[in-house]
Amino acid sequence: MTAVDPIVALVDHALGARYEDLPPPVVAAVKQAILDTAGAGLAGSTAACGRIVGDMTRAHGGAPESTLWVWGDKVPAAEAAFANAIMARCRELDDVHEGSSRAGQGHGGHVNVMIVPAALAALERLSSPVSGRELIAAIAVGGDILVRLRLAAGNAGRTGWEGPTVSPFGVAATVGRLHRLDRDRLLNAMGAAYAHCSGNVLSTSDGTWDVWLNAGTGARAGVVAVELARRGHRGARSPLLGGAGLYPLYFRGEYHDDALLSGLGSEFESGSVSIKPYAACKATHHPIYTSLALVRAHHIDPASIERIVVRTSDYMMTLAGLNEHGEPKYAPRTINEAQFSIPFTIALALMKGTVLPDTLTENALADPAILALSRRVMLAVTDAKNELGKREGYPPVDVEIHSTDGMIWRGCELYVKGHPRNPMTFDEVGEKFRRCAEFSALTIPPAALDEFRNCVANLDSVEDARAIPRYLAGKGEENQQCV
Repeated sequence: MTAVDPIVALVDHALGARYEDLPPPVVAAVKQAILDTAGAGLAGSTAACGRIVGDMTRAHGGAPESTLWVWGDKVPAAEAAFANAIMARCRELDDVHEGSSRAGQGHGGHVNVMIVPAALAALERLSSPVSGRELIAAIAVGGDILVRLRLAAGNAGRTGWEGPTVSPFGVAATVGRLHRLDRDRLLNAMGAAYAHCSGNVLSTSDGTWDVWLNAGTGARAGVVAVELARRGHRGARSPLLGGAGLYPLYFRGEYHDDALLSGLGSEFESGSVSIKPYAACKATHHPIYTSLALVRAHHIDPASIERIVVRTSDYMMTLAGLNEHGEPKYAPRTINEAQFSIPFTIALALMKGTVLPDTLTENALADPAILALSRRVMLAVTDAKNELGKREGYPPVDVEIHSTDGMIWRGCELYVKGHPRNPMTFDEVGEKFRRCAEFSALTIPPAALDEFRNCVANLDSVEDARAIPRYLAGKGEENQQCV
């Protein structure tokens, strides 16, 4: 155990980083994250879990502080963060950190689905203006801290926990900065954040919904931690390496100091997230993308496919290969289970062209042609993919497509569209945002959607960002403009 808990360095980073310190790619990544997360939330409002959390939050009511996306009700900031994060998570459309060349191990997992809803909820209850530049810096710092905390756990970071488990720290950093907490109060907020850390990946195997709750609890926890600190709460001062701290308790003693602290203030992991092109677990994206690339390049008729062989890692197999009985997920029982099924999502993509809410439906779960093709997907784990997975988190897969006439096509796409090395443009993220809005439970006025997108695109020049979340309400406030 170090004499001074590393949480002190993270707090100093959270308070000291300036917009001017951010590399341009990080600024661009934060803008995309805001737009992408909001779009995922609009689409999530019609998912069963999204409807439940929206209805529950509206029924509970409370202080009218922050906007419940789509529905437009004003609810307590912590509850808006909770509900909006779950809506943004439950279609599996939110961004993911895939790995770090700086740390060389693991990945940060889901990031902005906690940070962005909490930041936007906190904005609306602030009494004084917050510039767009300050919002960008706050989100960049929170995402950076979240990812670093998980990377520092190494292999132990993937033993059932996920990014949302450590997200209360990142959310508290973002929200605490927006509230202009001093150093002492933010340290107290970090102690309270640790008391809230929770979440697991159990439901990725059994087709239930709990994994999506992790985003909501993480977002809410960070907002609550800051509110407690603002009111005088005294939080633990060694939440990371103390006797029952995060790394000794949650991660079985595994801790990598360099992964947490190297490059702090100059390298921002929040600039290294992948925007998802598919509404499915990130572990399915390489198999989908590579399979589609092969089919399109060689004009393969799905009806002519005899089998598809996918070589991947143990971690990817656990996330998206096998159900709770250790059996391949050929015939998912629910949409959630399908989102975490490599065989089914490959089959769906090859039959329908993509995996999005309008193709991943209850009807698709019962489609005989999709199910037949899913059962022809053979999964295998290799040592090479396991070694690669230790560094990259979601290693590229090898795909072989065998045709009924004996032809074999092989491929391995290294970077799925949306990866920092194969990035989407802001306009491409904007198109995803527009398509997500089509699934909203209430129609968002086109003018409001356009204004939200324009505000985000020009966030550097926005003097007061507090009104931005209002454009995500189905009731619409399209006559307002960013200032």
